[in-house]
Formats: sequence, C-alpha cells, structure tokens
Amino acid sequence: MIKAASRTHNFTYAIRNIVGEAKKLEAQGKKITYLNIGDPVPYGFQPPPHLIEAVNKAIKDGMNGYSPSVGILAAREAVARESCSRGVNITAEDVIITSGASEAADIVLGSMLEIGDEVLVPTPGYPLYTAILAKLGAKEVPYLLDPNNNWEPSIEAIQASITEKTRAIVIINPNNPTGAVYSRENLLKILQIAEQAGLVVLADEVYWRMTYGEPAPPIASLVNDSVPVITFESLSKIYLAPGWRVGWMKLSNAHLMKELIVAIRKMADARLCSACPPQYAVAAGLDGDHSYLADVMQKFKERRDITYNRINAIDGMNCTLPNGAFYLMAQVERLHGATDEQFILSLLKETGILFVHGSGFGTKAEDGYFRIVYLPEPYILHQVYDQVAEFVKHWPSYVTATV
Repeated sequence: MIKAASRTHNFTYAIRNIVGEAKKLEAQGKKITYLNIGDPVPYGFQPPPHLIEAVNKAIKDGMNGYSPSVGILAAREAVARESCSRGVNITAEDVIITSGASEAADIVLGSMLEIGDEVLVPTPGYPLYTAILAKLGAKEVPYLLDPNNNWEPSIEAIQASITEKTRAIVIINPNNPTGAVYSRENLLKILQIAEQAGLVVLADEVYWRMTYGEPAPPIASLVNDSVPVITFESLSKIYLAPGWRVGWMKLSNAHLMKELIVAIRKMADARLCSACPPQYAVAAGLDGDHSYLADVMQKFKERRDITYNRINAIDGMNCTLPNGAFYLMAQVERLHGATDEQFILSLLKETGILFVHGSGFGTKAEDGYFRIVYLPEPYILHQVYDQVAEFVKHWPSYVTATV
C-alpha cells in the first residue's frame, strides 16, 4: 500500500469535497441543483466579447508557447496602469501573472512561511487559505467576522490573535463567503495593527468591482510606506472567465520585502508560467469597456434581493444583506442537536439542493450557517427557497435519522 503524505491528512476544501455526496445521488437519478461553487458560467454568464476576441487573436497569432514566468509585459503593464488609477502606485515590475488568484496565494504563502508560522485568516473565510496552510504545515489562526455587524472583522479578535509567530493577515474584501464589503474605518484599523506587528497584508480583492454600492477600496491605496501589501486579483469573477485561470499578485511597498520577492520569483520560475493566450485578455479587460458589468450586477442584485427576502421569510432562518460578490451566509436557528453539515446533507438528500455548510468556511458546526450561491435565474431561486422552507418546516422529523 502506497501511503499518502501526512501533510494531506488535514487538507480539506469543503466547496468541492461536498460534491461527492451530490454525485452519488445524481448517479441514482436524482436531479441536483448545484449552489455550492461561485462559477457564473453555468448560469448563462460569459466573458465580454472584447476579452474573447483578444484570446482568439493571441491563439491565431501563434502566442501558444511559454510566456515569461512573471507573465507577458502587456498584461503586467495593464495591471500596473489600472492600479495607479486607483491610488496604488506600482510598476509592471511589481506584478506577477499567475494561474488564477489561487496560485498567487499558494506561491506567496509557500515563499513566506516556515513550519509552525501563523497566519491570521477570517472566519468565515475562503477555505483555500486553510488548505494551503495545512499543506505547508503552517498554522491558521482564525479571526472573527461578526454576523451582528454585517460580517465586519472584529478588530479586538485580530489584536488578541497576534503572537510572535504571526507572519501575515489575510483580508478578503469583498468577502467570500459572506458577501460583506468592509468599511474604510475597519480597514484602516487593521492596517494600523499590521504595521505595529510587522505583518504582511495579503489582500484578496478578486471581487472588488462586484459591489452593490461603491467599489471596495484597494487596501494598498490606504497604506503608508511602512506596511507591505500583496494583493490578489484575477479575471475569474469580474470578467466572468474562471476557467481561463488568469490572475495576478501586486507587490506594494516592495522595498519592505525584497528577500520575500526574490523567493516569490524563484517559485514562479519553478512552475514555468501561467497559460499564455488568456494573458492577452488582461490588457483588453482592464483597459477596455466595463459597461457589461452594470447589467451583470443588476441581475446579481435581483437574485440577491430574492434570496435575502425569501430566507428571512422562513420561520427559523435568517441572513444579513450582502453588499458584494454573489454569496450569502444563511443561518438555521435550530439544529436540534445536529451539525450544519448534517443539515446540508439531509437537505441535499431530500431536495437535491446543494449548499456548503458554514463549518467548511470555519464557523462552528453548531451555529447552523451555510453559504448560498445565488447565481441561478430568479424562477429557479424561488423554487429552491420553496423547497428549503418546506424542508425547514419538517426539519425536526429528519433529525432522528440524521444525528
């Protein structure tokens, strides 16, 4: 028997892991409504035409070989131009193109951390960071997002979590899985803490344009020259192209992390490069027309409002109104001794509806949270919430078989 590496024992990714149960039911003939992964494409959303044209042209023009490890110059220059327009003063030398923002996070954390080092991660938060830290043998230290304050970070929790082993803090804004958009006041407080503790700020901002009010400010635009910030962005969400796997990291205040940047570039060299043709969509996207997004966000807003109103109308459930992305964290108030995962799996078995349990994002299993991806058309969402309401009404009768 060939054994697996011990580093994989605690490696979980709830968003995809839970799909296994859905696939078993699907194989038995049950229709499944997948509301677990934040991919707009299956719900009728596609990249804007000018991005598709840029990739097609690159392929036809023969740009099908390797690119430089850091990415093509035109893409890096476009990222730097757009960043400067938002108050983040970087150059193309401060940009590295990656296979999605996920690879950027993996490269940065792998370049930074020793075994036992600590990273502050929001709870609930995107489980990618939990998985990477488990793989590296580093320690995830959760800090609370407060559901009673629109899922804003708890400044007190962040301050209380810092030790001599803390190396970095992850800020996801707009947030996945809650859809929260953090206040400027809270972001400034977090940056002050990071400066005092000598932390690197890892700013996950892949949804920054996808807000229902003002765009989320870049964290790097709020810093002075004494806080190192590494920002992760991508084409995946804002440009509706998750399958192209194009993202990037932006290195702000590079003078504070020269040794780390050398390591990051080494790691980038070792994995060769991001896929070349889709990199030609970066300049087309960032420099091009963003009018398509107004229609997209109007559709998302309609779906958000349906979800918010329908969930809060169900006896025994509640949620807060998200201000960004296309996620909402709902809560079942009475689990009757079950866990959030048991609730989600029971709902899946009875209705074919697949959400992701909150403990997959770091909440307590007994708190009853789960994430909803509200991307389907409104009539489908209404059908979903009709079924959820009926299931919750009879939930106590399912508990005996579940617990």
